[in-house]
Amino acid sequence: MLISFEGIDGSGKSTQARRLYEHLIKAGYNASLYRDPGSTELAEKIRELILSSQMDATTELFLFESARSHLVWYRVFPDLKEGKIVILDRFIDSTTAYQGYGREINLGTVSILNHIAIRGKKPDITFLLNVKLETALNRIKGKRTRFEDLDYLRKVRDAYLLIAHENKDRIVVIDAEVSEEEVFQEVLRVLRNKGLRV
Repeated sequence: MLISFEGIDGSGKSTQARRLYEHLIKAGYNASLYRDPGSTELAEKIRELILSSQMDATTELFLFESARSHLVWYRVFPDLKEGKIVILDRFIDSTTAYQGYGREINLGTVSILNHIAIRGKKPDITFLLNVKLETALNRIKGKRTRFEDLDYLRKVRDAYLLIAHENKDRIVVIDAEVSEEEVFQEVLRVLRNKGLRV
């Protein structure tokens, strides 16, 4: 099973991805946790470039997709072949929301590059953690992030909700304004309904 966590910066997605991974390991499952971009030597170098360099939107898009392609080919696919549950902190929906809608790159272009990078393998389930912009900004205050502009984050948040509406079969929207524990219990409830014994 391939599970991804999505949401604007400050939504708590990384925390929930980590909690699910640790929970599955304790429950006896063979699981992996990766961040996108990152989690391979090459992808981590690309991640650092993205975080530290000024670049245009198209160059940024290609770098994200290159890092994702390497992650999918060298980590995700081998793990899925071994029967592992793979958890991803961000994946294709982030690129659609941030680069497609946020940076206004043609959505068709983003979709094609996403498809190439993942070789057509979409997540079985995606958790979109939804928070108010004010909540997100308070949570990321003082942390290293590329996105603190309110208008941009608003555009990305709206995009995420639109993407979720168009992919109801895959994306589950969770209210992340509540406590961390309440969010996690909702994640587990959804997975149990999907047949996973957690």
